[in-house]
Amino acid sequence: MTVYWLTSRIHEATVGGRTYEKRYEALNDAVQTNCTQWWKDPTSFIAFESASSIQSLISALAGAVAESHDMFLIREMNTKSAGIYGKIVDQDVFKLMPYLQKYS
Repeated sequence: MTVYWLTSRIHEATVGGRTYEKRYEALNDAVQTNCTQWWKDPTSFIAFESASSIQSLISALAGAVAESHDMFLIREMNTKSAGIYGKIVDQDVFKLMPYLQKYS
């Protein structure tokens, strides 16, 4: 099992008929479906354990959000393996994490 962390930004707008609440809930449900245990006390940060690869997780989580408005960043703990998906407003994240891969 691998431990990951995920942080996200869900836009307030309704996108494709799905409200902020529906997309936030869908993202949390997608994480829980793909992990064995999790910690989600913060509102936009989840730490969890999964047998899935980071690429598989990104594919599973992407359907929960609106790529045109929302964003999530996932990192495999103890490695330099990370991916970002969705609307990236501040490109400095790539300077801070030069190993970060953009997915769409």
